[in-house]
Amino acid sequence: MREKAFERDLYKSRFEHEVAFRGAAIEVAWAAEKVCDTTIEIEPFVLLSVHSLRRSLSDSHMAIFRDVTGMDEKWRVVWLDEGAPDEMKLGQAVVAVNGRPLPGGNTKFEMSAWFRGGSMVSRDDQAFWDVLLAARNEAKAGKPMVVTLEDGSKLTVDTQTGCAGSVTASSFDADPDVFWRQGNVRAKIPANAMLEARTRDEFRWLAAFGTYFQASQRAIQRVRQADSMSQGFVVGKVLMMAVPGAGMLLSAAEAKAEKALTVDTIVGDADLFANEVVAAMGGDPAAGLRFSERLLALEMKVDAVMMDDFRRSNAAEHVRRLKALRAAQAEREKAEALAQEEAQKAPLKFR
Repeated sequence: MREKAFERDLYKSRFEHEVAFRGAAIEVAWAAEKVCDTTIEIEPFVLLSVHSLRRSLSDSHMAIFRDVTGMDEKWRVVWLDEGAPDEMKLGQAVVAVNGRPLPGGNTKFEMSAWFRGGSMVSRDDQAFWDVLLAARNEAKAGKPMVVTLEDGSKLTVDTQTGCAGSVTASSFDADPDVFWRQGNVRAKIPANAMLEARTRDEFRWLAAFGTYFQASQRAIQRVRQADSMSQGFVVGKVLMMAVPGAGMLLSAAEAKAEKALTVDTIVGDADLFANEVVAAMGGDPAAGLRFSERLLALEMKVDAVMMDDFRRSNAAEHVRRLKALRAAQAEREKAEALAQEEAQKAPLKFR
């Protein structure tokens, strides 16, 4: 009985982490849309099923998983953004999207269903993604996304433009320590990292780290400075491009701050990109740095997500400068508010 209690807690926690990560990946895709190579319309919900598991479970373990998560062969709503239709509720089963039925049937292994050129295996959720990606493409072309619920009712869903590639992580991953990417199309975050994430900012940081590999190189070049010996990363620029109006952060302290940070690898760039996206979403830019330090202390195996000494030093300096820009913005907003207040108090002058 005690063993089953442990397994129930474990499976419940893993499921909750995966749901939190998948929701964060959608939010980051929306926030970073302006710096991504290609864009698409993305739905404000996440659907999961037992078909989405990345690793086979025994019958007894599957029974526990089903019981504690409420998952079955149906594709159920497990996460909702505020932009989802009011009629859409957690736990509802979606049977079709844009008239195309979602798959069911037996769970089976299909090599290279999602990932190619490596040891990754996926269960049979490729047919699910075929339906969803077709609907995303149709939404980009101007056709509304319509989901059909189990009771036959249809809901029209407002989508939002986001990065076209996918950042994934599975709580039941056959390679939980491996970071993997397929060009600018997909990136897989190590399950070990996703399962250790604790806060919304940490989930978003991980999703943004993976999103960097789908970002447009043209956009990234616009946020770099040429240096005589190396390339630099300009503090505040990604943040400014990712969220309208965030350029205030840069202009507030631009004349006072040295803006270049030296990076020598693409993963180093990804660290800083993730810091800025989290900051652009109103979060703590230090979330990823503290997360990496905790992973290091726990001696976690998380492949490219783990920062070495150089990357941590760079990330720490980047965070310091982002916070300085935020402080400058706060001072400017305070000064503007004070000036406006004084102007309202001043007596009117008539000629």
